[in-house]
Amino acid sequence: MFYFLMKAVLPEAKILKKGIAAISSLISEGTFKVNEEGISLVAMDPANVAMVIFELYPSAFLDFNVEEEEHFTINLDDLKKILTKAKLKETVTLELDKNKNRFLITFKGKSKRTFALPLIEGQETEQKIPELDLPIKVEIDAKAIKETIDSAKIISDSVLYMADPDNMKFVIKAEGELREMKVEFSQDDESVLSMEIPTKARARYSVDYLSKISKAADISDTVVIRFNNAYPCWMDYKLLDKLKVSFILAPRAETE
Repeated sequence: MFYFLMKAVLPEAKILKKGIAAISSLISEGTFKVNEEGISLVAMDPANVAMVIFELYPSAFLDFNVEEEEHFTINLDDLKKILTKAKLKETVTLELDKNKNRFLITFKGKSKRTFALPLIEGQETEQKIPELDLPIKVEIDAKAIKETIDSAKIISDSVLYMADPDNMKFVIKAEGELREMKVEFSQDDESVLSMEIPTKARARYSVDYLSKISKAADISDTVVIRFNNAYPCWMDYKLLDKLKVSFILAPRAETE
């Protein structure tokens, strides 16, 4: 007899597939927390440069049943591969099987297909989300940011994020030995939804990490970017009231 600690049914795989794809470029396994608030994950990448925050809300599900708060760890690369097997109009049922120490994913449409992933040993302590003073806040077209970071790759391995209240511009700048790229976003630009710049700020970030993070543009049309002078950058990608994926990226040291 099965004993399921959790049973949740999604109307389709698309939401979960996009969410897992966004975070699996930075982490290969994840410890999920399941409770009445949904399914969530907070993890650091192996180099301790970026934090990943994943939140799949109960409103995303057709049915969501959890007996009590539970934690489980699975391989995200394996989960991503399984989710690619989902077909259009198939429901996805997620179950935590206590008896056999495994996570079940069932696709149901014209047929019923069930995949089982073994639970693996996870982190002993729960990651804490830091409280950060990040006064610069820009909500902007996610694809515009992705295109900017993709362009920066040919110039440098890092970019400067800059903001100035005097001209109300958010600037992304990449500098190489002989090359330079500068992209300016103003409050009146079509790609900018909102902009809060109460103070001057600049911080440098890794292009490689930003490139991986910007793939989350598949989740949301917009991204909310928050940063401060030489502080981490916080990026939120949200799909309505169903899914939110956030990243906190540590700054690089400025070089003269």
